[in-house]
Amino acid sequence: MDSTSRLKWTLLLLLAGIIATGCTKKDNLTGNNWSGIDTLSVNDTLNIGFGYSYPADELTKIKGTESKLLTANQRSATSISYLRFTGMPASTTIHSVVGDSCYIKVKLIKSSANENNPLSLSLYRVNKALPDTIEASLAMDISPEPLATYTLSDSVSTTGKEIKFALDTGDLIPWEVEADTLGWNLAIKVDSGWIEIASNETVYGPKLNLRYKTSEEGSWNDLSKKADRDTYFLEAPEGIASETWKIDNLTSTRLFIKYGLQDTLNTMFRDNNGQLLSLTDLRRMTVNKAVLVLHVKPNTNTYYTGSTSFSLYPFNVVKENINGITNLVKADYEQIIGTDTSNGVVEDDRLEIEITPLVQAYSSGDKEPLGIMIQSLQERQNFGSLEFFDNLGATPPDKMPYVRIIYTPPFL
Repeated sequence: MDSTSRLKWTLLLLLAGIIATGCTKKDNLTGNNWSGIDTLSVNDTLNIGFGYSYPADELTKIKGTESKLLTANQRSATSISYLRFTGMPASTTIHSVVGDSCYIKVKLIKSSANENNPLSLSLYRVNKALPDTIEASLAMDISPEPLATYTLSDSVSTTGKEIKFALDTGDLIPWEVEADTLGWNLAIKVDSGWIEIASNETVYGPKLNLRYKTSEEGSWNDLSKKADRDTYFLEAPEGIASETWKIDNLTSTRLFIKYGLQDTLNTMFRDNNGQLLSLTDLRRMTVNKAVLVLHVKPNTNTYYTGSTSFSLYPFNVVKENINGITNLVKADYEQIIGTDTSNGVVEDDRLEIEITPLVQAYSSGDKEPLGIMIQSLQERQNFGSLEFFDNLGATPPDKMPYVRIIYTPPFL
């Protein structure tokens, strides 16, 4: 190997050593080995202003691809679940059936409290083919008498509960019309409260079961068929704007919080030596993580318990001069690129909503901090609601909302 080759190999090995040892400090994955810069954190309570809840300007559309079917009769809201089965044997071809083999099985996912008031689910025939878009008027085509009823006398566990609607063979007369040959359309109602049912989008979707013969001498046929289509129609009152900080999926209620980070920008962030960051340094500061921490009021959360996960998204508000309750419309807020949906469970009566891209935009001066709108991505998809402590004087100090910011000051 000549001297030139040896020099090239030496330089390559030296470069590899620098890369292997010089990328990051082992106790500061956001810094490096030579800068000595560590991450710092601050809990910001001062810049959180007033807040309020308000109804969405547009309701989330029910597409029929939701993972749950909603049935409800409470809080002036009504929801009816609909099922459609096709490809069933014609009633004229069924000679005999096994007595208890004829039923529709559904899996209950969650229900309202019913310790002292059992919930009653009823299955009805719909005397009309299900249209592409379910309208309220379809309820007029539901038969007055149920095909079967099930009483839920205990609570639905975290693993769910499978139930069966037992049917008579005579109930299996398909609703036959030209546009829906051999289709069988059904509705599920609850007498009070609410129940969520696993939809056809899951492995536990509604299923029709039947064991039958087509002749005396024939062999037994087993029919176990998931619904070809399922959906639900929900009618709920519009949410009411109020000073209460809350999220409500049934009424599509959202939360606005005033956040004026610019008021204390030049007094909040410091470098590793304790010196306040200049406006120039603030623009170059890296926000590693920022979360809005909210505390749930006691006895207001009956839905997001155990492993049930919320799904919240923070929007940056662009509407100026919000000094009181204002129903925001779509033009009043925007998405910030890189913002993630916050999914999680309520732990110790608190939850966190990640707002890192928003705070980075505020601190850099790219966006003016006018407020944050929190929307549940489960609106009209379940019965979850959350009520939070606000920042007023009646709130205990340890329940005050705040923004926790982890940041790295600029190195050079």
